[in-house]
Amino acid sequence: MSMLERVYKSHDKWINTVLKFGCNREEAEDIVSEMYLIIATYLKKGRDISYGDDVNYYYIYLTLRTTFLLALKKKKKENKVSLDLVTEVESDDFIDYDNINEIVSDELQNMHFYREKVFNIIENGCSVSELSRRTTIDYHSLYRTYRGVKKQIKNKIID
Repeated sequence: MSMLERVYKSHDKWINTVLKFGCNREEAEDIVSEMYLIIATYLKKGRDISYGDDVNYYYIYLTLRTTFLLALKKKKKENKVSLDLVTEVESDDFIDYDNINEIVSDELQNMHFYREKVFNIIENGCSVSELSRRTTIDYHSLYRTYRGVKKQIKNKIID
C-alpha cells in the first residue's frame, strides 16, 4: 500500500480535524483535498512523511493547519478592502459587497499609478514603515498617500 493510500485511510479523521478549526463541511473537504495534492507533490519529490511504519500524523496535521490558515488569509484578503472601507454603514443596512468591490476597483483604476500601487501594497499586508525602508520613500509621504486613497474610496462608497 502506498503512503498516499495510507494517508487516505484516515480521510474522516482529517475532515473532523479541519472541522475543529472552525470551518464548514464543504470547506473542510476542500482543505483535505488540497492536503492530498500537497502530500502527493511531496512524495513525488522523494520526501518521507512516515513515522516508523505508519503515517506521520503530526506532519499531516501541520499540512492541514497551514492549508486552512492560507485559505482563511485568502478569504480575508478578498473581503478586507470592503470591510475596512465600509465603517460608516449602519449595521442594519444591507451591504452589497459585489457593488463595493466594483466601486473600489473602478476608483483604483482611475487613480494615478503611484497612489494605486501604494494603496495595494499596504492593503496586501506590507506595513508603511516596511515599504518606506524598501523604497526609501519618506514614511509620511506613503502614509498620507495611503490615507488619502482610503478616504477617497470611502467617500465614493458612502455616496
